Amino acid sequence: MISKRETTSLSAQYGIFLEEKSFIYKAHFPNEPITPGVCIIQIAKELLEDYAQKHYTIKAIKNVKFLNVISPVITPYVTYVLDKIVIDEANKTCSLQVQVLAEEVLLTKLSFTCQEI
Repeated sequence: MISKRETTSLSAQYGIFLEEKSFIYKAHFPNEPITPGVCIIQIAKELLEDYAQKHYTIKAIKNVKFLNVISPVITPYVTYVLDKIVIDEANKTCSLQVQVLAEEVLLTKLSFTCQEI
């Protein structure tokens, strides 16, 4: 659930509450929930869609580093920082860098390119 949204022309910052009771945590892992990497990336894409008000599909992931576990029990609130957002209207693509933080602790960083659908 998005609780905070701050945007500029080249960046955005979203505060997200992770729902411990979400079905994704039932399988990953029961009684010790960890946010799956694919979900971390999907959240970033959906936040980009919120920012750009467009629908995208991920075209290429350039870099992903999972630096710390993201658990809804230990870190129920995380901040997604979308930075260096470059929207290419002619090619209908968008590239960006993303950092996921719990307060000042860097949990994940990634960069990817999307294609507008």
